[in-house]
Amino acid sequence: MVIEMLEKEVLLKLYQNVEMGIVGIESLENKIESRSLAKLILNQKKEYEILKEKLVSLCSKYNVEDKELGSFAKISSDLMVNMKTLMDKSEHTIAKMMMEGTNKGLIQLEELLNNYQGKDEKILDLIKKTIDLEHQNNEELKIYL
Repeated sequence: MVIEMLEKEVLLKLYQNVEMGIVGIESLENKIESRSLAKLILNQKKEYEILKEKLVSLCSKYNVEDKELGSFAKISSDLMVNMKTLMDKSEHTIAKMMMEGTNKGLIQLEELLNNYQGKDEKILDLIKKTIDLEHQNNEELKIYL
């Protein structure tokens, strides 16, 4: 039973990490003026949505409920994006904001990976896939800095 609680906690944090990536992109998508950057970021959003679908299935298996981000996180993301893009909607600014969010997510994911003591290989695999995706996202964004 102790492991199940651990599984639930890890799944909740992983789900919210992926959800925050989607929310962050949704906050930004109407601010992006560059077609190539917009295409890249929308592709990244699709990858997060694929991970989210896989997580929904695992969350169901472990009865993880109330996994959605609170409205404060969404409003906070919108406010931050609006403030940072008020004067500058350049590719550089957008890419930098995306990378800052991704790096925060990577820190959380590495902590999850290091502290996960459960046995579910699917959860471990999704943590690693999310880490790989976020590293890939950063690499793709570097050319816009």
